[in-house]
Amino acid sequence: MRRSFKCSTLGRSRLRLASLSMAGLIALVAGGCQSYERRPLDVTGHHAAFLARTPESPEVKAFAESLAARSPDISGFDPADGVTCAEAEVIALVFNADLRLARLRAGVTRATAENAGLWEDPTIGVDLTRIVQSTPEPWKVFTSVGITIPISGRLEIEKQRTGVEHAAELARVAQREWSVRMSIRRAWSEWSALDAQLAATREFLGRVDQILAVVDKMEQAGEMARTEARLFRIEKATKAAELAVLESRAQEANLRLRQLMGMSPDAPLQFQASGVGPARASDSRSTDASELGRRSPAMLVVAAEYEAAEKALELEVRKQYPDLHIGPGYGREDGQDQVLLGLSIPIPILNANRQGIAEARARREVAQAGAETTLEQTIAAVRAAEVRLAAAARRRQTLETEIVPLVDAQYSDARQVARLGEVNTLVLLESLTRQQEAKVGLVEAARDEAIAAVDLDELIGLAPSSGPAEMGSINPTTNLPTAPTTTGGARR
Repeated sequence: MRRSFKCSTLGRSRLRLASLSMAGLIALVAGGCQSYERRPLDVTGHHAAFLARTPESPEVKAFAESLAARSPDISGFDPADGVTCAEAEVIALVFNADLRLARLRAGVTRATAENAGLWEDPTIGVDLTRIVQSTPEPWKVFTSVGITIPISGRLEIEKQRTGVEHAAELARVAQREWSVRMSIRRAWSEWSALDAQLAATREFLGRVDQILAVVDKMEQAGEMARTEARLFRIEKATKAAELAVLESRAQEANLRLRQLMGMSPDAPLQFQASGVGPARASDSRSTDASELGRRSPAMLVVAAEYEAAEKALELEVRKQYPDLHIGPGYGREDGQDQVLLGLSIPIPILNANRQGIAEARARREVAQAGAETTLEQTIAAVRAAEVRLAAAARRRQTLETEIVPLVDAQYSDARQVARLGEVNTLVLLESLTRQQEAKVGLVEAARDEAIAAVDLDELIGLAPSSGPAEMGSINPTTNLPTAPTTTGGARR
């Protein structure tokens, strides 16, 4: 009787010990888990921060300084005397809303890459059995730990795959950055052209006012018919109406630039135009296939996506090789301690991950066709952009070297004749109108040439060490400037 009591007490002690061990293990696992904390959406706070943005914001200054440190030939960033096109690009790279979203999406793939290739968590198993019939040792306790040993090597391939996928996402961010810079240049071309047209129209109206003062006196003296005098007033009213339309369009172009830069409509900044369009780069444009593959943002993206498809196929192939599952354990039965070791390994003869391999191989074919299609489309788009650029350049040169000098000479001669007392109002008005139309046409031609050059630059991509900023130069998770990365060819 005493022995049975002792054995029962011993069984209960071992059971209590196993329960305490399990409770301690659960507490240890729970201590290593992360906790959830709700973060409400702070729309009011972001609205205040958006309105507080200025070209002199600390984020912009820090980014401009990092650019100057990497490229000493880049001129200093000083928007206090007016924001230039190059400075607008720098501000857009920091504050543009679409870029912020693109970088945060890259943060998702970065988090995946940083946490890929981890071993599976071990599993704990406890088996408690109590024999109902009377027996000296009614309890059976077995505890085991299940561990998967990745002998297939798939975890290393998984790390490489997620790293390549992150590089592809960085290539998309770089492409988006380049696209935003080109959008800034197009919007700048539109705004600067409207600004030049405004200046030409105001100059025209000023000259018309000067002539009208003489016309009114001549009409009152009976030296000019009312019908002829009325032509000047009609022309002035017409140009005044056009001036109002130009002012509205210039305001819209100004707001468009601010939106692309990520600035509020009422932010304290002024644009400084020096001619029509952005400053031209001296970089020679090469459009052969190898150069496009090295520079074109679209080609860099599809090349990175193809590499990701290659790694995905390699991973699926590696998954057909099994991993080893071991389960060491400890138990007690019939009063005897036992050490357990379980081994299991799948036999890849029925499944062998055939579906995953076939799908990954098909996706690689799609990625290859996508790269080839993008190359064909880019070559065709480059040729079309070159045609537009050449046509716009010819038009500007014709206006600049032939038409504008002719109308200037015509207006100068008409004024000279008027000073000699032989006033031909119709000739003077026609000369002044032709001069105005030629100037506006020259501005439009310069704008079209600038936009055509921007279209070509967007297709060809960023030349090494050119421009006020570098693709992929903002940290995708913190949105602050960092040194450029060269992962997977996504950065330059």
